[in-house]
Amino acid sequence: MSYRLFLFDLDGTLIDTSPGIINALRKNEEELGIPPLPEETLKKFIGPPLEWSFEEYYRVSPETAHIYTLNYRKIYGAEGVRLSRLYPCIPETLRFIREQGGRCAVCSLKAAEMVGEALSPYQLEPLFDAVVGRSEQNPTKADTIRAAMRALHWEDFSSTVLLGDSRYDGEGAKEAGIDFLPLTYGFGFSEPGSLEGLPRVGVAREPSDVFRFVKEQFSD
Repeated sequence: MSYRLFLFDLDGTLIDTSPGIINALRKNEEELGIPPLPEETLKKFIGPPLEWSFEEYYRVSPETAHIYTLNYRKIYGAEGVRLSRLYPCIPETLRFIREQGGRCAVCSLKAAEMVGEALSPYQLEPLFDAVVGRSEQNPTKADTIRAAMRALHWEDFSSTVLLGDSRYDGEGAKEAGIDFLPLTYGFGFSEPGSLEGLPRVGVAREPSDVFRFVKEQFSD
């Protein structure tokens, strides 16, 4: 069966947000007097939940991680969005889905209030049928997937696929009971063996591969 509901991760899938994220993390370190981390470590912040990353990589308590997160969001909201880059073929892919009668949604672990800010410079939000970010109600990737499907009254798991660039995406898709297409042009699958153990329906190495994959679903 072909897919008709396409769920997209955000960072590293639709938009290259890495310049803005790295910039905001560096300014966060400066403003709060935090010992700086290597840039390779900062790149690991792209994708996972922010407060978890602060705890994990700066080795701080949940309370301190919350303080770091609030200051980071202030910086990123003021500057980070302007430093992002839309991946090629993404608007064309989304328009094609809509033209063919398919549905599409964003499922991101970025805070819900920041997802719209990230999409806004590229006028992408009107191309989606639902946009779901991380919140108290939806703390995991699987939760955001389920929330998007509920919002669209979509009950056919077999016709649903998640496209994303990290193990969080693959594991979330598996937990939610849908298929997964990993995108290796993002950030989460840069290390050898990082795809191992993840059930998947192919691999997209370039944004153009995503467009090709989508077109194949409507070729019958």
